[in-house]
Amino acid sequence: MFQYFPGNYMWSLAVNRALASGGMLGEIDWACADLREAVAAGAPSDNEAWHLAWTKLARQVEGIAADAAAKGRNVTARDHFLRASLYFQWAEAFLKPGDDRGAALYRSHLDTFAQGAARSEPAIEIVDIPFDGGTLYSYFVRAPGGGKRPAVVLSDGLDGTKEEMIYVALALAQRGISTLAVDHPGQGATLRLSGLKARHDSEVAAGAAVDYLTGRPDVDAQRIGIVAASMGGYYAPRAAAYEKRFKACVAWGAVYDYHSVWMRRFKVQPGQGVSLDVTAAMGTTGDHILHIVGAKDFDQALRKLEPFHLREAAKDITCDILILHGEEDRQTPAADARTLFEAIPSPRKEMRVFTRQEGGAAHVQLDRPEPALSMLSDWLVDHL
Repeated sequence: MFQYFPGNYMWSLAVNRALASGGMLGEIDWACADLREAVAAGAPSDNEAWHLAWTKLARQVEGIAADAAAKGRNVTARDHFLRASLYFQWAEAFLKPGDDRGAALYRSHLDTFAQGAARSEPAIEIVDIPFDGGTLYSYFVRAPGGGKRPAVVLSDGLDGTKEEMIYVALALAQRGISTLAVDHPGQGATLRLSGLKARHDSEVAAGAAVDYLTGRPDVDAQRIGIVAASMGGYYAPRAAAYEKRFKACVAWGAVYDYHSVWMRRFKVQPGQGVSLDVTAAMGTTGDHILHIVGAKDFDQALRKLEPFHLREAAKDITCDILILHGEEDRQTPAADARTLFEAIPSPRKEMRVFTRQEGGAAHVQLDRPEPALSMLSDWLVDHL
């Protein structure tokens, strides 16, 4: 994986995620060059400095977008609004939950995305799905052409957002597949605006998404799939196991036992409280995992994560399924993906492990995402 910040996995992963989702290296380097030099010189990581750098970038790109919009230059405005939205996401990402600046930045993230979406082709439709006393905040991207189209439910992982994954929806639309991109409980706006925490029974929220899709006249209810990345490599297979309306599933970075993943990230010693191993490969901060699962401390977080496994669910996965994984994934070892693959009884299961030699060996292929994106998109064409 591209180590923009050598020795800092979380920050480097964030840069790779931003690039995969449409960020520009020149813009990111303009904002983060001083941070990179400081880290290279041995300075400790400073999430406050990160926040300031990405906020500066987001505001600058937003200004370019607004100026282009005022002049009727809609393509330029669209592209800059969408990138500004991405940069606002990362400006907010490592602030402590509850920081007032985070709420304002997240609102800017949503507002700039809406400005870009309003100018998008294909159209990006804002969808609010009532769920559990709150809302599953979503976008629907319709594939071109008339009639009923196949569709997928798309989501990200632990701290991801539907906006971050919209590039996948656009790739699928080019292949004739519509997409409902969803912030599941614990993610994005569904967490921040509705307060819905992560839950292990992902089939419930996924079922609500399918209910929405089957109610649309432009969706073929017999051809619905689910795609999710990172922690979504747990959510998607779990949903496919119990929500039988899914015809196909893609686990982009498979997770067999998410509780075990976090056991490896925590220091658990008899007679002592659970602490976080700061050297572990993680995509977000310890404060955020507590917020996402609704825990007051790491001991409680581990208890809440206990049901997040596929040991029983795997045997009920009977739909077509594709698992994509990197052989050097530092967050979820490839051995975990193989364990899940072997436990699935579906006769139409496939697994692809990307190697360092070909690229794509990192977590969810963030070192080289395009081959995996093309593979999963084309696979869905064949299986939906």
